[in-house]
Amino acid sequence: MSKASILITDDESNIRMTVRTALESDGYSVQEAANGREALDAIARQMPDLVVLDLNMPVLDGMEVLENLKALVGVNKPRVIVLTAFGSIATAVKATRLGAVDFLEKPITPVELRQAIRSILNEPEIDNPPTMGAVEPGEYEQALSRVRQALRVVDYSTAESLLDKAAQRKSKYNAEYYNLLGVLYEAQHKWRLARRCYGKAIATDKRFEPAQANMRRLFELHTYGRSHQAVMLGDESEELTHGSRSGN
Repeated sequence: MSKASILITDDESNIRMTVRTALESDGYSVQEAANGREALDAIARQMPDLVVLDLNMPVLDGMEVLENLKALVGVNKPRVIVLTAFGSIATAVKATRLGAVDFLEKPITPVELRQAIRSILNEPEIDNPPTMGAVEPGEYEQALSRVRQALRVVDYSTAESLLDKAAQRKSKYNAEYYNLLGVLYEAQHKWRLARRCYGKAIATDKRFEPAQANMRRLFELHTYGRSHQAVMLGDESEELTHGSRSGN
């Protein structure tokens, strides 16, 4: 069985050589691009399975590459790992909003990079949960509300079952669904899947703040080892409203 094809996009030749050597040792088919324009040309010639993408590049930078990929329709797009020395929380959120599935900061060891790529390529897609026929009005929203309740009492098996039921009740999933799925994955220590779900929520609704807060929290935990941001389930403003009413 053939290994996946990977496109390395970085303007530093020594970085490309290091990444290429690390990936070819795992048997991957590797191409290189020195800037965003070369990357888009290479993708147009032959769509890779995954792109390792630097952000700070001449001609076209990494964000512009992500914007061009996001605009593509009717094709299976490659998964993208953003690799940069200029990381920040805002950058991480913007990159995931544009479709990046992971965000890795330089310097990164060959072992860490190979592990990240194996994890992403071996993970199932989260975009297409199973669907089943027509649904009763309100069932989807009710299921998500019960998921929140289960997560709050640390009943992860019930939360997972309810998310499966919610997936059967809607053909197109909203930011709330992906955010809650991310919280469940995070509770199960499946960090990369959690980050991908938060990214999917952000891509689905750019104004959905709970997923952006959760992404910021994960970034802080990864970068600083701590975060003061609580897990956001998406109904916090409703709870605050109910609380203020009950206190009157």
